[in-house]
Amino acid sequence: MRGYSINERIVRAIKQSLSENDTISNVLMDLLSLSKESVYRRLRNEIPFTLDELVKITNRFGISIDDIIDSGSITTKWATLNVDKFYQPENYMKQYQSRLSEHLKLFLEMQSAKKASIRCAYNIVPYIFLLSYRKLTLFWHYRWNFLMKGANPNFLFSNMIVPDEIIELEEQTIKEVRKIPTTFIFDKNVIANIVNDIHYFIAQQLISQSEQQQLKQELLDLIAEIELVTETGCFKNGADTTIYLSKTSIESCYHYMECDNRNFSFQRIFYIERLELNNAKFCKMQKEWIDLLKRLSILLTQSGDKQRFDFFDTQRKLVKTLG
Repeated sequence: MRGYSINERIVRAIKQSLSENDTISNVLMDLLSLSKESVYRRLRNEIPFTLDELVKITNRFGISIDDIIDSGSITTKWATLNVDKFYQPENYMKQYQSRLSEHLKLFLEMQSAKKASIRCAYNIVPYIFLLSYRKLTLFWHYRWNFLMKGANPNFLFSNMIVPDEIIELEEQTIKEVRKIPTTFIFDKNVIANIVNDIHYFIAQQLISQSEQQQLKQELLDLIAEIELVTETGCFKNGADTTIYLSKTSIESCYHYMECDNRNFSFQRIFYIERLELNNAKFCKMQKEWIDLLKRLSILLTQSGDKQRFDFFDTQRKLVKTLG
């Protein structure tokens, strides 16, 4: 891109990252909090982007500042991942609280948008459901801590404690995210995966009989709640919700979120850690992948009564093998 000004390089790089439905002027007005005339003056190369504006643009589109300043070609970085924020056993609760707070902030931001939605595909029970159940949530934390402690055979389920402020934050998070229209695609083993994990810890004699029964009952309650959502098409006092059952295996957990003229893609890679893939082209690929999984799935919400009954009946029989 030799011969182009800094402004022209920025504009060309942004256009490479925009989806077909986005216009650069509208995106920059929203991102930089500028008037239309101020944006057009920058687009016409009449005034330069400020350093603060450049930082916002590079963060939003994954553009390399070095490439913009350099006379060479501009590239876009598809993924951002802060490895320093990966969970460590000694800082687990503090780091988890920080990550969950980020999620909550995003969900509140999406609520204030004119148009917002979530599409996701899961091979485990989504925390949007799981966090409503205290023992199951505790087991979720326990499994992670057990692994991070090197599978310590002396670390019992009863030793796992979650502070009250974390519990309050979890409850607030699921309350807010349930206000956003969401489409779920479940792997057929979504319940089997957590049941198998519980079986493992029972076999290791790390979960008491009374705890087994509590987990078992909460799993049955969880299944009943998911079944109710499929019948009504929404969470209680929440937004419209659609649930599909995939006919094929889902190898990871995928998220695609739309918020006005912005979109986000997340891929679960490490407990609640996520790989953020906010490049417009990748977001489009993620959306298309989730939509493809949807086409290869059975709609459980407000349709397919027999298929819905068979699925939930199978899940209950599976859970009843516990204990």
